[in-house]
Amino acid sequence: MKVAIPVSSAFPSAGGGYTFESEIVAALIDLAPTMRHQITIFSGAKGDGPKTPHPNLTILHPPSQLMAGAGARVLRQGMGLAYASGSAKLANQADKVQAAFVRRFILQNRFDFAWVLAPAALIQCPTRQIPYALTIWDLQHRLQPYFPEVSQGREWGKRERFYRVNLPRATYLITGTERGKAEIERFYQIAPERVQVIPFPTPRLAEALANHTSAKEDFLAQHGLPSQYFFYPAQFWPHKNHYTLLKAFKTLVDEQGVDTALVLTGSDKGNAGYIKQLIQDLDLAARVHILGFVAKEDLANLYKHALALVFPTHFGPDNLPPLEAFSLGCPVIASQVPGAAEQLGDAALLVDQRDATQLALAMKAVYEDETLRHELIQNGLTRAKSWQPQDYAKRLIALLDEFERIRHCWPNSTVRSGNT
Repeated sequence: MKVAIPVSSAFPSAGGGYTFESEIVAALIDLAPTMRHQITIFSGAKGDGPKTPHPNLTILHPPSQLMAGAGARVLRQGMGLAYASGSAKLANQADKVQAAFVRRFILQNRFDFAWVLAPAALIQCPTRQIPYALTIWDLQHRLQPYFPEVSQGREWGKRERFYRVNLPRATYLITGTERGKAEIERFYQIAPERVQVIPFPTPRLAEALANHTSAKEDFLAQHGLPSQYFFYPAQFWPHKNHYTLLKAFKTLVDEQGVDTALVLTGSDKGNAGYIKQLIQDLDLAARVHILGFVAKEDLANLYKHALALVFPTHFGPDNLPPLEAFSLGCPVIASQVPGAAEQLGDAALLVDQRDATQLALAMKAVYEDETLRHELIQNGLTRAKSWQPQDYAKRLIALLDEFERIRHCWPNSTVRSGNT
């Protein structure tokens, strides 16, 4: 089959979505010689592609490779300016322009199927003309609609319309846990056999250290960090729960007498000002280090040298940072959101993300108990090795093989007029 894979983001600062998509794309590049399907990946990042070109896999950069003809250069420049402006509204308009070109290209080149790795990329798929599969990260607007990032303004309605229209039409829906599958079936009445559980793979973040090794002391000095710290990489959304973490950290330092620090990384999504003020109010400014968005190599080093990853998010069931920490020998304290035990197993210390006291006690235990730290590290390394991006990609290819026997029942030239 001719398979289109549109990618939603070209920017690492987009967070987990970028990490997940880029890992699967890299795995598909590695597996290209073993595939019989012709896969085209539409990537917004220039320079992506296999080291050795293979006839089964092509990577196109839509702005430079699809937008041809009169006025194309001006259009591309305009899109570049829109992305560079920092305006969400302008970037959204640029996304729509690019998506229209990708949809048209997919139709004109008679693709048989589209595999969409993130909901935000579905806009690039002509869903009314070709069958598609869609990976679902979460349905938190249904489960926790009080968080502003899933409810304020028109956001709740936008999400609900998206899922209500597109989930029932999908050939396959992919989720990382049985809990995620149950939520899809519950909220949107999807037939169970159309919901496939494929565990999220461990990001290959450890590879970032291969050519960027540095002594712990040198790395910490470069960033002005103390020798012992807890680490939380998360964009500043309300659901990331920096509030409870800071309350727990205050208890850990003031009431339990632990002399340590807290390092926060991630882009501001509207909640950073509130969190920075809270840090001041709790008199923690000397102990909390906010580094903002960091490069992959720095992120890997921060995991590697941390006392533990503390991950108190309210959202789930699938999350990537604990898997990243596992691969780098970093102990994990994570929230016990539904599905967390299924995803993380015995490799993480799970706590009630609403309970600052419980979180503080878990941090103290990891700080003081070397046996516990060693056990978490070893279990994490085992979990990290058990499911890699190539394993995930192989499952995707197996589903393509399965659907191919159905897809041959009609030609790939049945393009009808209408919305794309």
